[in-house]
Amino acid sequence: MNLTPNKLLWLIATLLLTTSLNGCHSHIAPPKSSDFIITNVNIVDPVKGVIHQQQSILVKNGNISLINNKLKDKASSLKVIDGHNGYITPGLIDMHTHFYDPSALMSNLAHGVTHVRILNGAPEHLKWRNQERSGLLLGASVTVSSPILTGTNNGPLAEYINDAKDARQSVIDAKNAGYDLIKAYGSLNEEALSSLINTAKELGIPVAKHGPNLSGNMSWQDLAGLQSLEHTEEILQSALGHQFNQEKLTSVLLQLKQLNVPITPTLNIFWQLTRISEDKEAFLNTLPKHYISPILAYAEEKDQIKRWVNASAKMARYNRKTLNQLIDITKQMHSHGIEILVGSDAGVLWSPHGLATHQEMALLAQAGLTNFEVLKAATYSPAKAMKLEHQTGQIKEGLSADFIYTKRNPIDDLSVLKHPDAISKRGIWLTQAQLTDLQAQAIENRSLASELWILLTKQF
Repeated sequence: MNLTPNKLLWLIATLLLTTSLNGCHSHIAPPKSSDFIITNVNIVDPVKGVIHQQQSILVKNGNISLINNKLKDKASSLKVIDGHNGYITPGLIDMHTHFYDPSALMSNLAHGVTHVRILNGAPEHLKWRNQERSGLLLGASVTVSSPILTGTNNGPLAEYINDAKDARQSVIDAKNAGYDLIKAYGSLNEEALSSLINTAKELGIPVAKHGPNLSGNMSWQDLAGLQSLEHTEEILQSALGHQFNQEKLTSVLLQLKQLNVPITPTLNIFWQLTRISEDKEAFLNTLPKHYISPILAYAEEKDQIKRWVNASAKMARYNRKTLNQLIDITKQMHSHGIEILVGSDAGVLWSPHGLATHQEMALLAQAGLTNFEVLKAATYSPAKAMKLEHQTGQIKEGLSADFIYTKRNPIDDLSVLKHPDAISKRGIWLTQAQLTDLQAQAIENRSLASELWILLTKQF
């Protein structure tokens, strides 16, 4: 979505005439974490690709304190939960999201996504990140990027930079403001991108960049050390010049393997636009519109949704062909040993937070990853990319008690994770009924005023 100032003013005026801006969040105070033991569970280990059977987990002070098969004997006064031979999976991590209201964090958690990385940050996101960390907001924890740094005018939540001086200052400002990483678009020229990367290395703040496309005379190794590269689509469009070519692709993949920077494919959005162009309103009617921000849904309906609903049959066939190519490129990335990260681009088009993560996982499975490999791409690999592997991403003693409980085995069917039977978030045990209530609360407490405030303060 590209909201120019005129488009945004038109959108705001329309919404003011047709909606009531109830701007206050009224989130119920989250429950406190409690110590407990869950017994008789099987622990899914995506790193080793095994399931550790008949285990018990002791959770204390929000962390996994002990794992073995004899904890029930040590229960004493602690709450004991019988897992009934169910499965414990690390909480999911979505590495590419966009949102303008903290209710998105609640929606993510309700569907087993315990951490998200937002890639178009604003000061409000930092506030919500800190509220979640301090226990004032129950939802997924957050890693927040800087506002998008771009070489073109891309609308709200983006900063235009064109030279080394501006790039350096933008990185310094982002670091001082408390952002966790820098988000760079592929449109940056060589001078700006080189300055951005060098300043970020100097200050010790990571960089995520759109695609592996190089600016000017930059070399592949100039991209070494980035936190991640975003979008398989960027490989097809930039590195291959919109034309699939196996010889060129193999050369690019060999360079990416040597570069050793993980890639977030974000297949979900191209899948959705393909489905819209093929099935029109019939597909749109299957989407849970109540999950989606009314402001962004309205804007997308007047822009990208309209574009793809009105797409010709020829365009729909082209989209399907391109989607198949993107899946194939992702498959080849994986076969070359390039690390894959789950990132849904939720918040774009009508892509619902939480559910979109599971659609992305299904597409990675379609690209040839085993279910263990998909889970690794949604747990340990993102944690490692963000240098959080000593905090989250595995069921391991000393790590945060962020995990999903399901009665059925997710290795047999990944979709069982979409609607968990229970979740632990930093030791807060949430039953399926409580997760349903959490999602309902997310919808009820969505704030149009909050979303407009972020868009307005970044646009003008």
